[in-house]
Parts: sequence; structure tokens; C-alpha cells
Amino acid sequence: MDSVNPMNVLKLLEEDYKQLFQLDGQPSEADKQLQELVKEFMDVKINRAGSSSLALEEDLQYELQTHMQTFDEFEKLVAASNQLAEPDENPSQEDQVVEPLSSGTEPSSNEFYVPRIPNPKQPPSNAVTLDYKKRSVDFWRNVATKKRRSLSCVQTKFKKVTSIRQLQEWERHVAEGGSRYDKLKALRLETGKQFFLAKQKPHIVKDMDIRRWAVTANRTIGLVGFMASPDGYYGIVDRKITKFVTDKYIQEAPQVKNTAEECVALVRSRISDYGLDCMWNTDQSGFDYEMRPGRTLHLAGAKHVLAVCQSENSMMHGYTVMMTISPAMRKFLPQLWITLQEDKGVFGPMVARTMFKADNLYVTASASGKMTKKLYLE
Repeated sequence: MDSVNPMNVLKLLEEDYKQLFQLDGQPSEADKQLQELVKEFMDVKINRAGSSSLALEEDLQYELQTHMQTFDEFEKLVAASNQLAEPDENPSQEDQVVEPLSSGTEPSSNEFYVPRIPNPKQPPSNAVTLDYKKRSVDFWRNVATKKRRSLSCVQTKFKKVTSIRQLQEWERHVAEGGSRYDKLKALRLETGKQFFLAKQKPHIVKDMDIRRWAVTANRTIGLVGFMASPDGYYGIVDRKITKFVTDKYIQEAPQVKNTAEECVALVRSRISDYGLDCMWNTDQSGFDYEMRPGRTLHLAGAKHVLAVCQSENSMMHGYTVMMTISPAMRKFLPQLWITLQEDKGVFGPMVARTMFKADNLYVTASASGKMTKKLYLE
């Protein structure tokens, strides 16, 4: 994609609107708000086009992994990505600035310093840390003798320093507790930490929770003008909940997984010893007594949609059917086990006497309507 020149864009916009509007003094508040929106949009386009005229700062780019099993693993990730605790690294091409080297202690008249904001998508080791900036500034200021060291002297010890104006910019960052990029990264990590901990439970998380965590973290970080907009995070989407579980389910999940792996290992050993011809696989399927679709056509705008059923109880209760199949022959065992739901787990005398009976059906009852190990052994 060709690079974008914002000045050409402004000129084209002026040609489009100069016949309709004229300058009328100071810009209004609405003008300023529109200017901010247009600027943000243009910055994104310029950055995607790879223009060298602007270093775009991307805020709150969420890039944390949420598949880790323990919080210790998460802390290691934070330590590896933490800009405030990185060791010194050799400068990369991304860290270079567009100012010619100067040997003086003050900027010359022909120097033009444009601070580059590190790209959040680059590895953290390529960025200049706040601690590195502080040590560079302290060495340059030389508090002991109260006489500033020369640029060449500072560059001997701190290879990432390229100009006096850069040191002045770093001095301002140190006084403010970090640059805007430093604070945005700290916000991203703290918000991501809260999201990670919530999903490890797993709790239901909504957009408002993300914004609340970011605003709470900013009370400590102190990024001026940060509003926690709803469009400030990526990689997190709204998904349908496919299953509701209890705390007990979460706690027993590792044990269930181990049991399943042991069962698979046992079955494989039995297949190896006896062959598939001697193996049978059985499982049960659940059915509601009355099955109805969950949706229906209706007039647009209707808030309450009713549908008739034979019995509400039949819609919420069911039975199970267990079939047995041979993996080798791909044939079913000619007998089916059906488990019906009864309050006391047994059929009443009237039901037992009038129930339909067949040679290939074995019908039993349980309180849950599911086949249990005890019933299966009986």
C-alpha cells in the first residue's frame, strides 16, 4: 500500500468544503471533538500504510495468553513483558531516531528531534525501559558535580541515547512516572491480569468489567486523559456460553481427565490382548419425554412468544436409552436398556403391570432417569 501524506488529505478536504464553509474565529467544542475523531482515523490509516512521517502509538493492545493453568505461569509472562523491569539491550533499528549525532551538551540550531514511540507489536526487549531512561538522565545530569556531561560521554555508557533533546524528553518521562506508552503498557498488563484471573474461575465477564478494571488500574498509574473507551482492547470477543458449570465441576476436572486417560489406556491394552472382536462399547443417550423446538416464527417486535405443550413436566424431565455396539463388526447388541424417571427409583404396581414389554427391551427406573452403575450390574 502507498504511503499516506496527511497534508495532501487536508488539502483535498479543503477543496471539498471551502465553498460551503468559512473560518469563523475560535473552533467550537464540537469542532475539536470531530478533529480528534478524524485524527485518530487518519493515524490508523497512516500506520497501516507504513508511512515514515508518523510513529503511531497503539493503546491497550491485548496480547496475553489465557490458556495457562496457574497464576505463576502468568506472572512469568508479565515479568517477560514488563517494560519497567527489562534488562538493558543493544539498540535495535526501531529504537533509532532521526536526529544526527551531536557532541555538544545543548541541541544545535539545525537539530530536529522526533521521539519515536516503540511499536507494541515488537518484542519488549526492543523498547527503552523507564529504568534505563532514569539512569541515563541521572548520569547526564551528574548530580555530584552539578555539571552536565557531554552527549558523547553519555553515549559511551548508554548506547541508546542519540541526542540531548532525547535526554530532555526522557527526563520529562521520569518526572511523570513514565511515557504514555509505558503507562499504556502497564494498564494493558494490569487489565489483562484481571481478565486472566476472572476467566480462570471461570466468571462471566462483560465489556463494563474490562473498562472498570482499566479505570481502577489507572488510578494508580495516572495516565492523563485515559477514558477506557469500549474500543480499546483486542483479541477479546463476546461469545455464547456453551455450558454452565459449578465450582465442584472445576475442582474435579483434573481428576476426571486423569480417569479418562486411564480408561483409554486400559481399553487399548485390552484391545491389544484380546482384539476388537472381543470388545463391546456401550453408552447412553438422553431424551426428553416431550421434545419441542426452541424457536418459532412470530410477528416482528413481539416481546412474549407462547407455545403450547402437552406437559411442562415432560419438557424438563427425560429418560435414557443405552445401546451396545461391537467396534469390529459394527453391529448393535440386540437388546436395549431403557431407564425411565421415577420419584422413588422404582415403578409403581399399576405402571409395572400395564407397561409395554418386549423381548429386546430391558426397562428399569431411577430417580434421575439415567442409567447408574448399580442398575447396569443388576
